[in-house]
Amino acid sequence: MEKALASALLVLALLAPAPPAAAAGFCMMLWAPVCALKDGVQKTYSNAGCAKADDATVIREGRCEDAPAPPPSSRSVYCTDEYAPVCGVKNGGARMYSNKCRAFADGATVANLGACQVKR
Repeated sequence: MEKALASALLVLALLAPAPPAAAAGFCMMLWAPVCALKDGVQKTYSNAGCAKADDATVIREGRCEDAPAPPPSSRSVYCTDEYAPVCGVKNGGARMYSNKCRAFADGATVANLGACQVKR
């Protein structure tokens, strides 16, 4: 009985799907473009795996230049004065905001927590 159970578990483990290569940061020949941020600059990568392999932070799916402009908002946004800095990207430029709310209120996409990493 134990031998049959061990064999069944082994078969299940062998048949289980492997994690997607993109999740591990492997750059494969697959066209599924993503917009990512590296060194404070937005760049289009062929897929998320290639972005991760280049140590870039994926911002959104699709090419960077295809991003639709955020719709104008008629509602008020109220943010706290909490200091929890984030790096936000807006119109191709990266800048630091005091918190996520302030970045979103300005129409920016949060790229990462903390200060923006500047290319030196």
